[in-house]
Amino acid sequence: MRLRQHLLFFLLFCCLAISLVAQPTHLALSVTGGKVIPTNGSPFSGMNPTLGIDACLFWKQADTSVYWQRFWRHPYLGIRTGYAHVINGIAGDRFVLAGTIQAPVWRNLEWTFSSGLSFYTNPYVFSHNPENSYIGSVVNCLIDLGFLYNLPLGGNTSLFLSAKLVHSSNGYMYKPNHGLNYMQGELGLRLGPRRQTLRFPSPDTSFVPYGRGFVMLAPSTVMARYDPVDQIFYHPAYSCQLGYIRHFHPCFAYGGALDLSYNFSHTLLAPEGQLPVYPAATLFFDNCWGPLVLRVGVARYLGYYPLNWEQYYERVALYYRFGPAQDHYLGVGMKVHGDHIDFIEWTYAFEF
Repeated sequence: MRLRQHLLFFLLFCCLAISLVAQPTHLALSVTGGKVIPTNGSPFSGMNPTLGIDACLFWKQADTSVYWQRFWRHPYLGIRTGYAHVINGIAGDRFVLAGTIQAPVWRNLEWTFSSGLSFYTNPYVFSHNPENSYIGSVVNCLIDLGFLYNLPLGGNTSLFLSAKLVHSSNGYMYKPNHGLNYMQGELGLRLGPRRQTLRFPSPDTSFVPYGRGFVMLAPSTVMARYDPVDQIFYHPAYSCQLGYIRHFHPCFAYGGALDLSYNFSHTLLAPEGQLPVYPAATLFFDNCWGPLVLRVGVARYLGYYPLNWEQYYERVALYYRFGPAQDHYLGVGMKVHGDHIDFIEWTYAFEF
């Protein structure tokens, strides 16, 4: 109970501090419900229901002189907090603090994406919670993706319905790390000016497509996946990429790279004298909201490495671009095998 109170106070303090610094244009309140979807490798086979509440403060990007805001038809950027009670959930209840993007798809239909932190009240501790094979830490990453439909009620109020897929895990920063996945629905009220239906703007004639090389460095630390779950040892891991990126639109880019990853925890089972270095080739696509970049990529190892399970993997990352030419990046990314995060990376990159 004390942990729940501390987490609730922390989330409310964060939202209050942000709202005082930048005045929001919208407020969304909702009730949530859904089901837990067991991850691969977990012995738990049930689909426990969830019930909760969410609150989100939004800032509409309404500067008509900025092309990316016009192109995305003035999206909402927001900060979201929430609580979900997982009925019979062996990892406890879930608190959320995340950044959110919402943008129109067609008429009253919008897509929504969130990335941030999830906090669980009953993580794995062998002495009192030995059945929890999902979550070994209080603090975890959170990603959700879905669609939202607005029903205007008149004035500055609208009713909305949403459906999302939600993922929580800690990227082997603590074990166990099977993670938790949810199917989640929401019913809520949005309080604020009604969104206007806007067409995509005409092309930005001042933008000239260009290509650059880039170097990316991404260190991390992980626990060994193959150790007994009650042994706690941290090992270095990192990725290094050398590649090419093509900015073909003010809001989009694509590219490819040689992706070299290293996971020292694999030395526990690797053949003697073999370094756990894994070269791969990767392709990626960027969505850009001004300086904010969401990168999604897929990669394939250039050899067979049984300790990595699958020979293909995915990368998802969120970066902030800075510098006079916005050619430097800072952010966080994930190397993912299927529904399993291999490790979380803290990334710096530059284009040349």
